[in-house]
Amino acid sequence: MTNNKKILLIVIVLAAFCFAGWLFTDIFVYMFIAVFLAILGSPLVDLLMRIKSKKFSMPRSAAAAITLMVIITAFSGIFYFLIPLVINEIKHLKDINTVQIISGLQLKLAEWEFWLQNKGLITSDVHLSDSLAQQVNNLIDSFDITSFVGNISGLIGLLVISVFSVLFMTFFALKDTHVFWKLIKKMIPTELRDHFDHILAETKRQLIRYFGGVLIEMTAVGTLEGLLCWALGVPNALLIGVIGGALNIIPYVGPLIAGICGVLIGVSPLLATGGAGASITALLIKIVAVFIVVKLLDDFILQPIISGKSVNAHPLEIFVVILVAGKVGGIFGMIFAVPAYTLLRIIIREFFSQYYHEEEITGSE
Repeated sequence: MTNNKKILLIVIVLAAFCFAGWLFTDIFVYMFIAVFLAILGSPLVDLLMRIKSKKFSMPRSAAAAITLMVIITAFSGIFYFLIPLVINEIKHLKDINTVQIISGLQLKLAEWEFWLQNKGLITSDVHLSDSLAQQVNNLIDSFDITSFVGNISGLIGLLVISVFSVLFMTFFALKDTHVFWKLIKKMIPTELRDHFDHILAETKRQLIRYFGGVLIEMTAVGTLEGLLCWALGVPNALLIGVIGGALNIIPYVGPLIAGICGVLIGVSPLLATGGAGASITALLIKIVAVFIVVKLLDDFILQPIISGKSVNAHPLEIFVVILVAGKVGGIFGMIFAVPAYTLLRIIIREFFSQYYHEEEITGSE
């Protein structure tokens, strides 16, 4: 096969895989999660396989099943631990004194209204409280309970299908560590299969480094946020830390969402008990300060130490990749942008290295 034909074939195969990934995003996400869980569970499978006696040797399928049960138990334990915290938070939200909050908002609106009228920005016949009430009424009128229930039912159904799919794929990934790679290899033209093993070995090495770094970083961020909130006397510090660590997997946007959730979770007990405005303001400052401090520590210390070398790409390069992935695939796209881009770089290095200087492909300086 000539060079030009080989390049054309590579481009066609890559385009086909990209199109399939876009068309079946959910299935690729399930596979990604299954591979990730299989990587986490593979040491336990290997350990169980070493258990032998005179007439007994544990089958790999049994080791995979036991490992899968351990994974399910671990995640169930985490949810069992978090559910009481979430229920307690919901109780706080239900106990919030809405009358007092509305009265406080009306006073604030009246102050803003007076200031805006003095500045000539609004006329004396414009009332912000009336406009706000009208918007709330419009929102309530547009709410369709039938549609809401249907969406919740659909979400539960999707969640059940997703969990079952991930567990099913994880079992076979634990049972046969190369099952997904074998499926992919069968879809690749025979002329390109010589390069597949090199790509596979390098991809596994890079992904293990990347996901290992992400896990350590999430744990460190969540622990720091929880401990600092606890030290400053912020309510529900543990829940804030867990949510902050979990959402840190979403690049750039995750910490912002976690900060908003942290503020709502931390302030809700004071709102429920009718706390003073000064106390709420002080609590807000504490929570925001914690998230800012931890974010700075993450950006300047944790990321360079833990995962700075796992991708070998310039931060601006990664930022652009994440923006594009977010535009195409939303939150899931942002989460899987770096692993997918890492795989693409490995493929380019394998097939097109002769057209580049080494530093242009590896990102080294």
